[in-house]
Amino acid sequence: MATIRRIIGSLALAGIHVVAYGQQQEDVMPAAVENNLEHQAAGTETVSEDDEQWQQLNAWRRHQLQLNTADEASLQALGLLTPLQISNFLQYRSLLGDLLSIYELQAIPGFEPEIIRRILPYVEVGNDLSPHYKMKDYLRKGDHALLMRYGRTLEKARGYLHTDSTPAAYRGSPDKLLLRYRYNFPRYLSWGMVMEKDAGEAFFKGAQQQGFDFYSVHFFLRNYRGIKALALGDYTVNLGQGLLNWQSQAFGKGAAVVQIKREGEVIRPYASPGEFYFFRGAAITLQRRRWEVTAFASHRKLDASPGPGADSSQEEMAVASLVSSGYHRTITETEKRGQAQLISAGGNIRYNSHRWKVGGNLLLHRFTPAWQKERKPYNQFDFSGKQLSAASIDYAGSWKNVHVFGEVATAGNGQPAFMQGLLTSVAPSVDIALVYRYYDKAYQSLFANGFGDGYRTVNEQGLYTATTVKVSSRFKLDAYADIFRFPWLKYRSSGPSGGKEFFLQGTYMLGRQITMLLRYNYRRAEENIPETANPVPVLTDITSRNIRLQSVIQQGRRLSFRTRIEYSSYQAAAVAGMQRGWMIYQDCSYRLLRIPVTVSGRLARFKTSSYDTRIYATENSVLYENAVSQLYGRGWQYYLNMKWKVNARCSCWGRFHQTIYQGAQQVGSGNDMIAGNKKTMVQFQLQYLINGK
Repeated sequence: MATIRRIIGSLALAGIHVVAYGQQQEDVMPAAVENNLEHQAAGTETVSEDDEQWQQLNAWRRHQLQLNTADEASLQALGLLTPLQISNFLQYRSLLGDLLSIYELQAIPGFEPEIIRRILPYVEVGNDLSPHYKMKDYLRKGDHALLMRYGRTLEKARGYLHTDSTPAAYRGSPDKLLLRYRYNFPRYLSWGMVMEKDAGEAFFKGAQQQGFDFYSVHFFLRNYRGIKALALGDYTVNLGQGLLNWQSQAFGKGAAVVQIKREGEVIRPYASPGEFYFFRGAAITLQRRRWEVTAFASHRKLDASPGPGADSSQEEMAVASLVSSGYHRTITETEKRGQAQLISAGGNIRYNSHRWKVGGNLLLHRFTPAWQKERKPYNQFDFSGKQLSAASIDYAGSWKNVHVFGEVATAGNGQPAFMQGLLTSVAPSVDIALVYRYYDKAYQSLFANGFGDGYRTVNEQGLYTATTVKVSSRFKLDAYADIFRFPWLKYRSSGPSGGKEFFLQGTYMLGRQITMLLRYNYRRAEENIPETANPVPVLTDITSRNIRLQSVIQQGRRLSFRTRIEYSSYQAAAVAGMQRGWMIYQDCSYRLLRIPVTVSGRLARFKTSSYDTRIYATENSVLYENAVSQLYGRGWQYYLNMKWKVNARCSCWGRFHQTIYQGAQQVGSGNDMIAGNKKTMVQFQLQYLINGK
């Protein structure tokens, strides 16, 4: 058997050239995040500030996952493998024993060179010594990281302008500050603090006498005796497939068409600058053999808008909505700070067999004061009151080349939500994914994030089908089709509506250094007729198309180019004419030979008919920033980044970013409006890292 294994390893080593290039740098956004961030931004018009996966991947670079002892949870934590790939890996290792070489992975079904190249920086062939670790090892083997970030828009927006008689709307400076300290020993121990000030917020004055606007502290212990996880301070809870609660980063439809299952630990540390999607309190997961039990409790003060008819003379005013932006720049925003108290508690009990997993979940929220929305036709079924509860059962299992998963949930009002998914490899080169979801129009949840077309787990029915086909070692096709229906009114739809979306992407590798991509995305959905004088909104079909052509050229390890051409269109059936837009950009990255400096930049040209044909594009930015451009109108955009690795412990980043809108008299709106046609941003960042011993 050992001889056979060595032959396999030797044959795999013959393909080493396939995976030698393209290992991602630590300050480049992970492909798993980049592939979906643009799609999420287009759907929500916001960009997530959750960078936990990025932080963990860089921690895995310094403390690589040992493949010969890695369990399912550790492989899931990478966020880079599908359930079928993880199942195939564990079966292979169970049958043939420990791996002899990293390139032996190519003998496992589903581990084509692209996948191995993706995980290579974070794993190695070896055995984990954790059974012999003591608490002193937990305390000294991790890394201490201090990160400081400064950013500012150079042009002065309306919110910063003042006169002798009128103070500025924004009570602070345009400076944006982030300070984060974290000790991290992956899979074992993490603690740290995050401090952030947004642009426009006061700093050690006015409403912010305590300095930073946002503080976050966490302590997180893993795999210590019978404790699988212990969280104190800030943490996230992720249950089942997200129908009850999913606060960590999770994506829906996107370029990774078959990666549609929510996976990961129930509780995770929170060390990101976002100010809404987390709990504050304590949580614990205990494990005994195949059973896991999790319990958590949280108490937070949240920003909220006053409810209808609210009177400051009342002892307890109702709130109409929670505010998730985290901004406290103006008097109005500051008055909303901490107006609602949220007490949350819940738990999870799970049984893990060799092939199947079943879990039960319970969640309870209590609001003070009561949540009372102003009733309108579209929100007739939204939650009102003081107490919101929900329960669910989730399950997952594998049999041969099939993996099924799902969750059944019910809210406190008795209304259901359900999703069922399936992943299968019908051939070594063909993967298929199916997801059916039914979210009742009256289903109620606060932090739910289930798979779907919308970004609220409510009022939706749909069937999603996707496939990935490896046509050859160089050519891959990804495709999905999604048919969906909204039984009740929703944003921009004044009646029950529906639609469909189709996605097709081909990726071709020209040798070791060039990758070509062609993408087509078609969406047709019913929405209100835009800009109509009719007092009664009328639904019409809205058709949008997006075409992308992209090439990536990697010249050795020091020089790379990326070119993208993108076209978008938007047409309402009841309105004459089609709106169009296009963008072209050129990226370049170069690492100097004699000094440890990397320079990267972009030059982009764009033109769109309207906001409806806007184009989103991820950007290379400073470490841990999820940067996405929203381009519309007509103009140019360019940026220049520089990273200087001072020594093994210290790295510095600088960034200059400017967008020029041709023919524009102003940029932005409201208090963010800038007179003129330019918006210029600068950023500086420093990270000091002390590696563990």
